[in-house]
Amino acid sequence: MFTAFKALCSMVSVNIQFAGQTLSMAALELRKRYSGSTIGVLWAVVRPAVFISVYWFGIQLGIRGNRPMDEAPFILWLLAGILPWFFVADVLSSCGHALVSNRHLITKAVFPVSTIPTFTVLHLFFVHLALAVVTVAVFAFSGFGVGVYLLQLPYYMLCLFAMMWAVSVFFSACSAVSRDFEHMLKSAIQVFFWITPILWKADMIPAGLRFVIRLNPVAYIVDGYRNVFIYERWFFENLKWTAYFWAFLLVFLLTGAHLFKRLEKEFADIL
Repeated sequence: MFTAFKALCSMVSVNIQFAGQTLSMAALELRKRYSGSTIGVLWAVVRPAVFISVYWFGIQLGIRGNRPMDEAPFILWLLAGILPWFFVADVLSSCGHALVSNRHLITKAVFPVSTIPTFTVLHLFFVHLALAVVTVAVFAFSGFGVGVYLLQLPYYMLCLFAMMWAVSVFFSACSAVSRDFEHMLKSAIQVFFWITPILWKADMIPAGLRFVIRLNPVAYIVDGYRNVFIYERWFFENLKWTAYFWAFLLVFLLTGAHLFKRLEKEFADIL
């Protein structure tokens, strides 16, 4: 346990020390992501908009028959829950090849390898921030409005970033050893999407199964975003699941950091 704490502290320390460089690398990754396209970074908004429109048309107009969800228009209820998912899906798609794609940096003796999972997640988080601004604007101008509960949005964003950083640290190390992990992650995205209460409410399923679903830490974040925009509940009103989320995150971070630091010296040879 002490070794894992030491590894986590080491990774955090390196990322703080090279924060400026990490931000620059994240900006570079963002430019590379949309380079060569006509509308560039606007794809960060267009792609989710198309995705949401398709699900809104198929579920709201087709399956649900244009009924609201918890007295909110279904399109807004969907938008609040799917906003964090776009970030989750992008990280799951990218973290598996984070080290492989940056092998040229790993071979440099002076490059801080611990920053690679960070700038991989950070450049995607920039996109998430842009989408969050658009989401707030949509709620503000839709007539549904935003209230004081918007103040806790940074808290849930912190939860989301920390969780996805832990995922990136763990799976980037695993995928460096075996590319099977990268393919497994890409295959699991759709499964993970459907078992997370994004298009449906956890209250719609039996209590026993509902408990299992809520063990998914992303479900806590999705519910949190909906508490901000739809349900108007504070995060401290449900301390049991808040404590569970942070306990799960800490264990996952310790596991990922320990694995990453243990393999770090071997990355150059493996890749």
